[in-house]
This record gives sequence, C-alpha cells and structure tokens, in this order.
Amino acid sequence: MQKYISATHAADNLPRSVDVVIIGAGPAGSAAAWALDRAQPGIRTLVVERAATVGAGSSRASLENFRTCWPCAPLARMMQRSVHVIMNADDTLGAGARDTLHPKQQGYLWCAFDERQAANFRADVAHLQGMGIDVVSYLDGEEVAYRFPWLGKNVIAAKYDPTAGWLDSNALIGRFLAAASGAQVLLDAGDVRLRIEGSAVCGVETAAGFIATPRVVLAAGAWSVEIGRAANIRIPLELRPRQSFTTGWRHDAFPEDAPMLIGSAPFPHVRPEARSGAIFGWEYRWHRKHAKGEGLGTPFKASVHDEHGDTHTPDDAIESPVANLDALKDPRFPSITLALLARQFGDLPGNGFADGRYMRSIYHNIGYYVYRDATTAYRTNADGSRTPYESERAILDAHPDVAGLFLSIAHVGHGVMSAPAAGEIIAAKVLGQPLPDPIFADFGINVPWVAHDENAL
Repeated sequence: MQKYISATHAADNLPRSVDVVIIGAGPAGSAAAWALDRAQPGIRTLVVERAATVGAGSSRASLENFRTCWPCAPLARMMQRSVHVIMNADDTLGAGARDTLHPKQQGYLWCAFDERQAANFRADVAHLQGMGIDVVSYLDGEEVAYRFPWLGKNVIAAKYDPTAGWLDSNALIGRFLAAASGAQVLLDAGDVRLRIEGSAVCGVETAAGFIATPRVVLAAGAWSVEIGRAANIRIPLELRPRQSFTTGWRHDAFPEDAPMLIGSAPFPHVRPEARSGAIFGWEYRWHRKHAKGEGLGTPFKASVHDEHGDTHTPDDAIESPVANLDALKDPRFPSITLALLARQFGDLPGNGFADGRYMRSIYHNIGYYVYRDATTAYRTNADGSRTPYESERAILDAHPDVAGLFLSIAHVGHGVMSAPAAGEIIAAKVLGQPLPDPIFADFGINVPWVAHDENAL
C-alpha cells in the first residue's frame, strides 16, 4: 500500500471507498488516524490534505510546546495523557519515535513583576496543586534569583512547571501517520467537499475524485468553516490570526537550557530555539486595518456581549480563512514583542531583549487560533442571558445534525500538545466506544462552559 499519494498522480493508488476519511493532515487529523488504528487495527482510513505537505497549516506558526499545568480539569487530564504519549513515544508511536520527536522538558516559567502578579501566582499554584498537579510550584524572588540569576532583578516571583517543554511537531505528525498502518494520505487534494445524502455523510469530493465513506472526521483547522459552509453545514468557529517569529540569534545571558519565559499581560513569551536562536509569541490582537491586499475575508459578524452587556464584534476575528495568510502579518509584530519583553525584564537599549541584533535574522510566522464561537462557549447568567467567553476547549464530538460527521476542531493554540489525547477522544466517538476518560465529555459541542476554562495562559 502506498502511504502518500498526490492527487495529481493518484491513478490506481487511491482507494475509492474507505472506512473513515479524515480531512486535514495536521496534528489533529494525523492523531485521529493513529488513534483509530490503535482502537481498531486494520481500519481503512484516508487522510486528505489540501496542501502539498502534511502540517502545512497553523502548525507552521506553532511554538510546539507542551505542558500539563492547566487549571481547567478536562484540559489538564487531556494534556497529561498527551504528554504521557509524547514522553513514552517508543511505546505509543513505534521504536525510535522519542528520538525523532526530540522532546525537551526545560520547563515553563511565568514571571511576576509586581506583588499583584505574585499573589495571583500563589493562588494559581494552590489551585493547581489542589487538582493534584504537584509538579508546579511557586518561586519567591530569592528562589528565582538562585535558579535563574540571568533573569535580572525585575522578576520578583514566578510560577514554575519544570516538566513542560517542546518538541518537533512535524516529526510528531509523521510518526502518527507512520504508526497508522491502515492509513493513506492524499496530498494536493484541493478544496475538499463533503457529500451529504439526506442527513448523513456518504463521502468526499477531492481533486482526485470521489471517495465513498460513511464517516468523516473534519480536522481542517480554519478551513473547516469553509468545508462546512460549502455543504450548508454550520461549523461553530471563530478564526483569529496569530503570529510568532524565530530569530537566529539569542543574547548571551539567555542560555540554551532555559525554560520558556512568559511575561505579564499581554503575555509575551519566548524560548530558546536550536543552538543560538529563539522563538517568540504573545496574545497579540490582530486588527483588520493591518491587512494588505484583497480577498482577506470579512469581519466576524456574530454579536458578542461582554460581562457588562455591551455588544461588540471582535476586531481580530475573521469570518473565513484566506489563501494568502501572509497578507495578514503585521510587520511591527517582532519589534513590539521585543519591546514588551525588554520593558518587562528591564533591559536597557543594546542589552538583553533590547539588543538590535534580534532584528537581523527574523523569520515571521502566521497561522490561526481557531476557537469555539459564541454559540458554543458562554456562561448562562442568573437572568437567563448569555455571556460569551474565549474557551480553551476543543470541540471533539459528532456533529449534532449530520450523521457520520465528526469534529476535531477549535484547538486554539495548543493543537500540537493536545493531539494524542484529542485523537483518542475523536476515535472513540467515531467507533462508538466509551471515552478514554469520562471527563472528556466536556469537549462536547453542546457543553458551553466548564470551570476555569478561561485565560489559561
């Protein structure tokens, strides 16, 4: 069986019917193929990808991180399972997998610069330890200075998870697909379309023709919206462009074995990359006014009501994905990020994150954070009204209106770290098996709110 097939040369290598079609060859789709194969050996799956390579979507802009210290119980349990798979990859993904993934557990260090932030960290740690997440600890200023003297005097306390880290996400996708013995991958599949008969899936149309199947897993990230729309199916998502950048240079005081550093709001974060570089991101709010060019999508139209009852449209949400995502890059993003870090850590011009050498070798990345929309993430108030919020939970569930359609979507910015567990959850849904953990029912499409499912960074 040929594993990878190009739609331009499919010919006799492409199956015309399979047990399951998975749309999207990123972390979510590849993990679904892996988990289906483990749960039902011999199942025939076809992963279809619109691009010419796997992992061609938002994974390109990922910081490729993982951690287990989440304050929301289902997210914590999901990440614990995923990190177990990653750190025991030879057992779960095949011999030699762990070396291929190259996981580095160098930790996450959330930095406090004033007493209010320090108090928040003490409360966070108490909550996490109360959930049984004992790996996370509170560090006072003296302990921070002892363990990380290179950070400087501005950091007066920290929240520390020494088991968090990062890995090679492309290698993870490749190992998922290699371990799925009954799976094939169709690349260059173009704009994949669902074919619905009555109210049930019967197959998909691709650039290489029609493939019949009774079950489809929609794991196409931002493009899930368009695939649903073409079939007159509403997919309840908001799309927000999110940026990151890598540099080939890192200042001498920032060591190669450092943890990922996370500053205060708006949470600029950075970690070492390779031997001499770094990768940066933050919760930047993209605005439409920075877009360049035509065909960039339209503003998200759904009304959103905040906690004061005010109605607004998020400036950073768009209704449809765009083909030329690079046109949404804000060229100021790298310099703003560095300026934020320099200000918070107290770096003077020419030093630390304020050193101009950071701007000499930048690779600017952009992808989407894909969230539940206001119809699937809200708190119900005492008067019966609803207050939408930004949920961190994916939707891992059967579509309520279309038989045979399953959703692995809304992975926000942690699709890489959640992929193993997300794959197992959606596989259980597809095969009609019990969930790996009952708490994973909280990833259902009709579960609008779960405690602590906000502001998890």
